Amino acid sequence: MPKLHLAQFVAPNGQLSIEAIDEIAAELTARLRASPHWLVLVTEQNPIDLDRVVNILTAMGQSDAPTVGELPRISKTKIRVDAKQLARKGKVTRYSRTPDALPLHTDCSNKAIPPNLVAFAMERPDPQGGGESVILSAADLVHELPEDLVSLLRQPVFPFTSEKQYPILQGEGDDWRIRYYRNQINSALGEHCTLSDNLREALDALERYLERSKQSVRFALQAGEVLIMDNQRVLHGRSAMPADSPRLMHRFRLSVPTLSTHRARATAIG
Repeated sequence: MPKLHLAQFVAPNGQLSIEAIDEIAAELTARLRASPHWLVLVTEQNPIDLDRVVNILTAMGQSDAPTVGELPRISKTKIRVDAKQLARKGKVTRYSRTPDALPLHTDCSNKAIPPNLVAFAMERPDPQGGGESVILSAADLVHELPEDLVSLLRQPVFPFTSEKQYPILQGEGDDWRIRYYRNQINSALGEHCTLSDNLREALDALERYLERSKQSVRFALQAGEVLIMDNQRVLHGRSAMPADSPRLMHRFRLSVPTLSTHRARATAIG
């Protein structure tokens, strides 16, 4: 599992200077731009210092920002079992607040351009080992798929909302990007969107490959660890956990300009 230890950047007095934060941000960004496009930042803090995590993510988002001094917009959400969310039928986002297993997916798959950085900071793991993270890079997935299926998944016709359709796969060689969330597509299809039988079969085939992929990585985040990934090049999910699990993670989403360098723009119809 790819890791970066925060301790190597911390001063003897326990402080993390602005220069050190910038150095960490540059190292993380460089790691995300290379395969496998995800890693775990080990802070060795319990409880984890979320302000420090935000400062690092902010530095990543500011790198080569269009406007000097402009702070990136960072979405922050607590991820834990929430009984109220269990009653919100039809809401795609409810699944991350349930104890259910969460299949491999892209965060914000219904957005014109999904945020390219997603991070999960673990504050309190499930004591019974539930809620393990599952990661699969688009490039590794494509190497397992037959060419005819890849060709179908490259078509910009899959509905992620009732008004927008996108390709699931984009790229070539070892540079692949992916947008996928079956629940989001199913929700859009329930809103009078249509999809041909062969494309529906392609989605079912993709699900089977995702379920049995030998390239996916599964592990349990420990307290004080931060999973950081390129949300446009990596799918993520998790295993189930007990209904009364106290597991608590903090999710951060933002766009990092340097991760999108040399990337093709998203294709949309509608």
